Amino acid sequence: MIFTAAVCRAARNGCAALAAALGIVACASMAAHTGESFERGNASADKFSKDTRGCEKEAEAHGKEHGYGPYDPTHGAYNNMFDACMKSNGYQRKPEKP
Repeated sequence: MIFTAAVCRAARNGCAALAAALGIVACASMAAHTGESFERGNASADKFSKDTRGCEKEAEAHGKEHGYGPYDPTHGAYNNMFDACMKSNGYQRKPEKP
């Protein structure tokens, strides 16, 4: 197969676009989720704080077992468990800012 300049240029542009998209996604998901990402609703401050701490502990254990623990730059396993725990306690995530 003969590669023409146009084919090579298209491949480079596609790779550059993919790298940029992955970089944006990676940067957006680098932080561990916290209670500040959730609406407290009608819960008291003490109940919200207690639920948040419980979810943090559960998510930390889950991250160690199913992720890379403190070495996971995306906090993927931690964030998934934290969000699931907070939602199971009746809290809603705040809308993300653009």
